[in-house]
Amino acid sequence: MIQSLLVYSLLIGIMMFFFYMASLKNQTVNYPLNANQNITFNSYQIFIPLIFFSIVFGMRYDVGVDHLSYLEIYLFQDVREKHELLFTSITRFSLFLNLHYVIYFSILAFIQVYFFYLAFKKEIYLFPLLTLFIFTNGDIMFWMNGIRQALAMCIWIYSLNFIVDRKLWKYILFGVIAFLFHRSAIILFIFYPILVNGRDYFKSIPLQLILLASAFAIKEVFFDIIMNFSAAIDFYISLLGADMYERGYNIDNLLESFRESTGTGLAYIFKIVINVVIILYSLKLKKYYNSRWFNIIYFFFFIGLLTSYMFPSGAISFTRPFRYFYIFQSIMLAYFVYYLYRNKSLNNRILMIITIVSFLGIFYLSQITSDENSHLWYQFFFQNKINMY
Repeated sequence: MIQSLLVYSLLIGIMMFFFYMASLKNQTVNYPLNANQNITFNSYQIFIPLIFFSIVFGMRYDVGVDHLSYLEIYLFQDVREKHELLFTSITRFSLFLNLHYVIYFSILAFIQVYFFYLAFKKEIYLFPLLTLFIFTNGDIMFWMNGIRQALAMCIWIYSLNFIVDRKLWKYILFGVIAFLFHRSAIILFIFYPILVNGRDYFKSIPLQLILLASAFAIKEVFFDIIMNFSAAIDFYISLLGADMYERGYNIDNLLESFRESTGTGLAYIFKIVINVVIILYSLKLKKYYNSRWFNIIYFFFFIGLLTSYMFPSGAISFTRPFRYFYIFQSIMLAYFVYYLYRNKSLNNRILMIITIVSFLGIFYLSQITSDENSHLWYQFFFQNKINMY
């Protein structure tokens, strides 16, 4: 546990330090609306933290529930035809070069982290806060667990820039690349026609609060509803991939996994409160950032909010299409805290401190209260207990 706290603290600290230096260099830390000036994404202040991230998570062992499954696939060269083309190609090429699995996982981690930050290259001032919240809000664990979908997600987030620029074919190109990492990315193509007009779909704060309350109401009756559509659910599961059947997913254990995952702890309640506060601040945030890009980010933040509270967090494979949107809660936290920092009223300062300290507390508490079987503690590859690895 101590090692895990030290590794994560060091990684977060180094990444935030170099990203802050990059934001100073690019002169974007002072005012977001000038974020287009002097952009230098390909600089050592950016690449050092990206490389450090990739090496640290390349050297991990049993971090993320499915990490050992991916490790076995690589070690036993059990590359499955059902896996998507680009993931399979990278795996086969790494095996052809006889790369150590640490290098293989470092390559995958680098693709994830590179495209994620590249998506926000015009807003480098956000990088330190993006780093803070993707760790403390738990998104990194999804990256390390659902590797293929996380690769698709990060590439797709980058492609959102092409909706802003109205470059359909580039959006399609990167959408296809995402699809070739995970087939669930097929649903993401529908968002270009929905968002290219720049419309703000969630202007009304009361409407947002009503929709959010409705999501909780739907969650309460979810079990009754889903039992009436068991045949449709089984068909839906079959579309998501054969791996769900290999793991024994069906309507009964799907419901059981939902029940087991329902949260009511203080951290869960605190995050709901923070998300409600963000909604209450939404008009101020949209006025401050004043861009089509931010409207798109807010759109996915709110969609992710509704779906994350509407469907319990268990049975990740069932909720797989919606997991592309969950990370926007961490992204919106970065925008929100930066807004509070730039608008220096007493209330904003207090709220900023409460938000940062609370998420850090939740993150470290989750590490302290976990155990060695939780797949959360960081372990190095040379610490594994199975000699064949």
